[in-house]
Order: sequence, then structure tokens, then C-alpha cells
Amino acid sequence: MYDHATFVDKETIKNLKKIDNWLNENKYSYDEDTFLSVRELISQILEKGYYFESHAEILNMITDEYNQKRKQK
Repeated sequence: MYDHATFVDKETIKNLKKIDNWLNENKYSYDEDTFLSVRELISQILEKGYYFESHAEILNMITDEYNQKRKQK
């Protein structure tokens, strides 16, 4: 099984930064291990400029959570 890379564009970078900031602002809403793991993943993606299919599910879950919380405001 291959784990294909997806390169991030400017819009994705902008959205990842928004989500990273949101996570930092809400860090006490999540357990520390999850919080640190997700922020580390986002940092790696921003640094490398791509992510793998195996990370896409995690990113989608975090994006869904972000969107749900934003709608509640």
C-alpha cells in the first residue's frame, strides 16, 4: 500500500494556520496528548509543504471540529 503525498497550496496553508491558532486558543478543551500531536502534525505539514493520505483523516476530523465550533459562535 502506498501513502501518496498531497502538496499544500496557499489556501491550505492559510487554513492550517487558522486551525493551529484555534487549537492553541482552545488547548484546555482537549487532552494534552491529542492537542500536542495535532499541533505537531500541522507544524510538520507547514514545514514540509505536503502531507500523506494517512494524515488526511486526522486533518478532516480536526477541520470538522473547527467548523462545528465556529458555527456554534
